[in-house]
Order: sequence, then structure tokens, then C-alpha cells
Amino acid sequence: MKKSVKILFIIGVVTVIIVIVAFFIVKSISKSGLPDYNAVVETKGLKEEVKVYRDEFGIPHVYAKNEEDLYKVTGYISAQDRMWQMDLLRRITQGRLSEIFGEDMIESDVILRSLRIPEKSDMIIKQANPEVILALKAFSEGVNQYIEDYAKDMSFEFTILGYKPEQWKPKHCINLIGYMAWNLETGWSMESVLYKLQNVLNEEKFKEIVPDLGLQNTTVYPEFKAELEDSALVSVFQKINSIAPEIFKASNNWVVSGKKSVTGKPIFANDMHLGLMIPGVWSQIHQHIDGKLDVTGVILPGQPFVIAGHNENIAWGMTNVSMDGADFYIETINPENENQYKFNGEWKDIEVRKEIIKIKGEDETVEKEIKFTHRGPIISGFKNIKDKSISMHWVGNEFSDELRSIYLLNRAKNWDEFRNAVKTFKAVSQNIAYADIEGNIGLQCCAGIPIRKTAGHMFFPGDTSKYEWEGFVPFDSLPYTYNPECGYVFSANNKSTGDNFPYYISAWSDLQNRAKRIEQMLTEKELLSVEDFKAMQNDQKAVLVDEMLPILIKHIEEMQDLNDQEKEALQILKDWDHIYSEDYIAPTIFESFYIVLGKNIMIDEMPKELYEEFEKKDLFINYLFDKIIKTGESVLCDDINTDKKETFADMIKISFKETLNNFKEEHGKKITDTKWGELHKVALIQPIGKNGLMNFLFNLNRTYSVGGSYHTVSPYSYDYPISFIANHGASHRHIYNTANFDESYSIIPTGISGIPASDHYCDQTEMYINSIYHSDYTSFEKVKEKSVYEATFIPEK
Repeated sequence: MKKSVKILFIIGVVTVIIVIVAFFIVKSISKSGLPDYNAVVETKGLKEEVKVYRDEFGIPHVYAKNEEDLYKVTGYISAQDRMWQMDLLRRITQGRLSEIFGEDMIESDVILRSLRIPEKSDMIIKQANPEVILALKAFSEGVNQYIEDYAKDMSFEFTILGYKPEQWKPKHCINLIGYMAWNLETGWSMESVLYKLQNVLNEEKFKEIVPDLGLQNTTVYPEFKAELEDSALVSVFQKINSIAPEIFKASNNWVVSGKKSVTGKPIFANDMHLGLMIPGVWSQIHQHIDGKLDVTGVILPGQPFVIAGHNENIAWGMTNVSMDGADFYIETINPENENQYKFNGEWKDIEVRKEIIKIKGEDETVEKEIKFTHRGPIISGFKNIKDKSISMHWVGNEFSDELRSIYLLNRAKNWDEFRNAVKTFKAVSQNIAYADIEGNIGLQCCAGIPIRKTAGHMFFPGDTSKYEWEGFVPFDSLPYTYNPECGYVFSANNKSTGDNFPYYISAWSDLQNRAKRIEQMLTEKELLSVEDFKAMQNDQKAVLVDEMLPILIKHIEEMQDLNDQEKEALQILKDWDHIYSEDYIAPTIFESFYIVLGKNIMIDEMPKELYEEFEKKDLFINYLFDKIIKTGESVLCDDINTDKKETFADMIKISFKETLNNFKEEHGKKITDTKWGELHKVALIQPIGKNGLMNFLFNLNRTYSVGGSYHTVSPYSYDYPISFIANHGASHRHIYNTANFDESYSIIPTGISGIPASDHYCDQTEMYINSIYHSDYTSFEKVKEKSVYEATFIPEK
């Protein structure tokens, strides 16, 4: 017994020692790369001293005496806070994820390499402004000094994954623009599904699926009229998106002029809706050079310029145009030579590239072939289209210079300089809102809109030049508005123009739900304040429900066989004020009902595999419901598996009962007892935190109950219809007061730092969830007063 007790005692002691050692190892790893924000840093090539003041949230205010020093220090501090995120984004643009994540990312790497993003960057470097290249070189030198200084103390992800970052190059900054352009491309995700639907639906039913933009009357540029002489007629990526956020997927911006502002000067709001994860896509910064530059806002880690923000004269912010910037062509392959395709009666050679992919933990490499026509990559294999060879022409491979635009926006003083800056914003298609301290407001469409012979949402024959692009719509012909009589401008990814605009922009604009609600709030009061703007950005009242619910209630009330739970659910919907509060039950009923109704209308029309692909593209169902609400019926409502001819009313009744019957089985409780926030949560996931053990050890992820939905102004979008867990939303919220920029406000969903042990890892998250903002100071007096840290960068001795 004594011996057994002694053995158990020794085992216990050893276990305790192991746990203690493991604790300190984990703690040490979690603190890897943690910077000293009060350090004096000797910096290679620095010309003069640079000060970096950080406030209570660690947001840096960089004070330099020249541009080269400013951007060198910006590179260093960007790497301090987000080095692994920068490296991850760089690897995405290069198609090199398999090197750190393993063989599961091979196909993702192949697709990413087919986009030829680095080649586009080489094209830009050859034509870029010298000032921009100098800034990128300085930024890269700053990043590389950080890599050198912290070679033995990189952030924990490098330790966990077992590698070190390579040297940063100016080209890597430009690559990120290609990543941004690809993330907002709508044609890629929608048109291959549309092509498959065309093969299984008859013409009448297929027309019901194609969005009818004529029913959308809330446009971004309602007063714009083009004056033109000539016109044209009008699953792998889920893996990538799980480790890097989608950029510019949706957004809101609006501005009021002094005639609608309590200050007598414009007030400006912008919130770009992107993938929500840790760290967030944006990093906050304020950059200052006496007499030359004073700009604040958000940067994309890995490049040095403020993408959306304000300087001392103007404010600007962006929403996605939802432009269709990719066309697809069915190629005719030579039956005697698989590497030739027919074009205008001749066989042309296909370019075949052999890509060597390195795999984490493997000595052997993998070789993959990517094929290209003169238009671009053959992508049919990526889209699971097995019987055709389909090539893609993508605007992202055409010349554009968004970094020039951003560089000049940071320095623009007025509307003319603003427009000169944004004219090279083409591949990353945006509606950019504007306000200045003189009282002017505006909104400019900035997009490389291809000139086509017909709308580009269908696949074209590839054996002819008939459907080739004929250049791009000139910048001066793009829609814009400046100082409108109404005193406000706004955009929310809705339809850009009325039918008078002669060029096809997209079939995939977002429905006007958010846009209509924004306009409602802009016109509810004669004068608006910064506090009103805060309430608007966090508004969760649903225009979709305003328009659809009365029709649903009307037909449910016709039912004579409602049981007690169904009557209770109906009463909850009737009593609802259409606000998506996390504490309300009605949103749970409506969103669940909406999904089941869409399924019951469409599932009988196509094979199961195609339906599973179709249902993930919620824009199809959203447009179909919008069309039914406005026209009254659809042939798709008839269930082809029954003898009866079902109507929309029949589908509503069937789906209402099914929703309530199935909910308890799926979720473990009655739908009439389930608040929206119990199902609808925002999950902020750090890529390494997808591993449960890593999340447990390092406390990487955050989860909160939230209200709203994908169609509310304050959006928390979920993976329709798989889960109600939100993974998209406002990636930042900015409100700028041009009467006094020190009375401006902002917030991001996470924090400035990507290091888990940092005090500024997710230190803004709870404020963001609770609709709270922090002040966004730019005057030196306020910056110095509110500073908590002060770093000094000095020339190397």
C-alpha cells in the first residue's frame, strides 16, 4: 500500500509539473511577437525622427517629417500588429497556402494561381507613379526590419505552423489589390449556377430565376443621365474565406449636406460589410506630415495607404458596385488536339502552364496544369462543369491602378482632385462617397465596366469574337452625383442607375432593402446629427419584412386548421414591429419560414446536387421572392411532383406548417420559445482557432448573440441556409463630422493587434457588438492628450 501511494504521489507530482510547464509554454507562445509600444527603435535608412503615439486602443498616430520615413514606420508597426495576417494574405495572392496548411489547400492554390495576380502587379509596377513606388519600397523596408528585429520572436501562428515569413517586397503590396478585386467579383459565384439552371429549367421558369432589375426603383444615382453617342445593349473558395476575410462584399455609405445637418456642414458615414474574423480585415491608423499630409482611417495590412477615411479637407468611403466583371465563354476544343480551341474559324493554341506546388510536411511537390485562352483561364474544372471547356475574361487582369487612386485620395483637397484620384479605380469596383469641409457632397461610381454587345450574365460562345469586350466605359461617362438638391447621397450595393444608362453593369446588385431603409431614415427628420448617424448604422428594422410579411399573414390567416402553436406563431408575427432584436422571437420565425418557403418552391425543379449549389446563392431566392411580391405569382410555385397546381399561397401555407413542425426536431425547442439571439450569433474565428485545442489553449475566438440579418442596415449575415451563425457584417463603422473632425467616431469588430496576449486583441469587440464608438481624434493636442503609448523611431546610429 505504501509503495502504491508513493507511486501515485510521484505520478501526481509529475502531472502537476507537466501541467505547470505546459501552462508556461503556452503562455510564452501566446506572447510571442508582443511589441513594446514605448520602445526607441533604431531604423535603417530613416532620415529623421518619427513619433508614434497610440491611444487606449493601441491605434497608432504616426508623426513624420517626410513621406519615406512615414511609410517605413507604417510598414514596421503594421508588421508589429499583423505580420501573420499580412503573410497569409500574401500567400493567398500567390497561391501558396499548401505550404503552410497542407494538401487540403492544393486546389485552392491552383485556382488562385489561375488568377495571375502577381502578373497584374508586375504590369502596375512598370507604369506606377514614382511617388507610389517610393512609398511601397519604404513600407517594405519597414516590414523587413521588423522581420529582422523579431526573427526569434514572431507571433504565435509562425510557431504553431512551423515557418518564418519571407522578405516583403513592393509587389506584395500591389498583389493585395488583386485579392480585393477578386473578392468582390459577383459573376464567378453566380453565373456558373445560372448556366447549370438553364440546362434543367424550361425558358419560362428560367426567366423567373434571372433577376429583374426593372423592379428595383431605389437606385444609387437616380438623377444621372448619360449623354453618349454610342452605346452597348444593356466550395473551394469557402476554404479560402475561412482563413481570410472577404473584402468589399457589401457595404453602406451615406452623406448629408449642411442643409440636412445640425452642424451646417456635411456629416459622413461608411461601414463596409466583409467577412468577420480575427484579426479583422482593417487596421486603424492616423498618418501625419506637417504641412503635407494628415489622413486617418483604415488600411489593409500589407499596404501603406488609408483606403477609406478622411484627411484635413475631404472624407471618402466605399460600397461595392456589385459589378459583373467576369464573362464566361464556352470554348470549342479541337477533337484532335486538346490544347487547341477554335476562334474565328481557326485553331489557336491553348497556353499550358505547369505549376509546382509545395506541400507542408511533404518532400514531394505536386505538379498541376492550368490552361489559358487569349481571354483567360479555363475554369470549368473549378466549377464542377465536366462536359464543357469554359474560359473566363476577368476585369482584374486588365490594367488598373487602385494604389495610385488611394495615394491621391489621401491627399485630395476638393471634388476635382477626388475625381482625378478615383479615375484609375477600375478592377476594385466601388461607389465612393465624398464630403468636404467647404460643404460639398457627392458620390462617384468607380468601376472598369466592360463595353459588351449584350448583358454579361450568361455564358457566351467562345468560337467567335462577337462577344469580346470592346474596351471600358470612359470614366467621364460613369454615374455620379454632386451636391444634389435633396441634400443627401447614399449607396448600399443596390442597383446603380435607371434604365437610361446604356451599359450593362450587373444582374447581381443587392436588393434595395438596406437602401430603402437608409433613405427612410435620411428623410424622417429635417436635420440629422452624429448621434442620428450612429443610430442609423446600428438600425435593424427590416424593409424586407415590411413588404413580405403582410402577404404571408394574409394567406396564413386563410388556414382553418391551425393548431395552438401555429396560432401563437402567427400572433407573434402580427404583433412584431419588424425590428430584428436579438431578444425577439419573431425574427426566428420569419427567417426560418423564409428558408423553408424558398426550398419548397425550388427543390422540385432540379437535381438534388444542383439544388444544394443553388440554395447557397441566396440572391436567387431573394430576387425570386421580390419578383413574386411585386407581380403576385410565379410558375415555379407549382410542385411538379403533385397533380395539383400549387400557387404562392399554397406554398406559404405548406411551408408555415413545415417550419414549425421541423424546428423543434432540428433545434431542440419550440420556435415560439426561441429568441433570435439564441440562434443568431456572430462567430469571430481566428484561423488557427478553427482547431478546438488551439482555441482552448490560446483563447482565440469570440462568440456573441446579435440581432439584425443580411438585409438590415446593421447587417449580420449568415451562411444561408446552412446555419444562422453570422460570419459577415460591418467590418468597421466610421462617422465623420466635417465641421470638426475631432468630433468623429469609429469602431472595428476586433482590435488593432492580432497577437492573443495583447491588451488590444479584440479590445473593441464588445463595444462594436453593443453599438458603442470611440472618438477618432486627429488634432495633435487631442492625440497627445489621449496617448497611452509613445514610441520613437530614430535613424540607425
